[in-house]
Amino acid sequence: MVCLVEFDTFSEEHRKEILQKIKTSSSLILLIVLMPLGILINIAGAFAGSLLLTVSGATLIFIQGIIVSTLILRRKRWKGMLLLSVISLLGIFIYIPLFIH
Repeated sequence: MVCLVEFDTFSEEHRKEILQKIKTSSSLILLIVLMPLGILINIAGAFAGSLLLTVSGATLIFIQGIIVSTLILRRKRWKGMLLLSVISLLGIFIYIPLFIH
């Protein structure tokens, strides 16, 4: 969880510990995979002209943003709140095409 917040400020030894923790945790790997998978599904939906596929890809990115912001909330409250509010606002815009279409 600490790996998501200010990774550059940690010492080299602590960075290696964090990377090792990520490599051994399947849930953290799944969390990291949500973004590229969401981007690929979104691109495929855009090329296919499928609104459902595009929104599904955007939803994966949205879910990752919510999870990351809640993890950051535990460490730095103001950064987590800021990220959560921005992600929530972007989430509203993701689903507007479903209501218009």
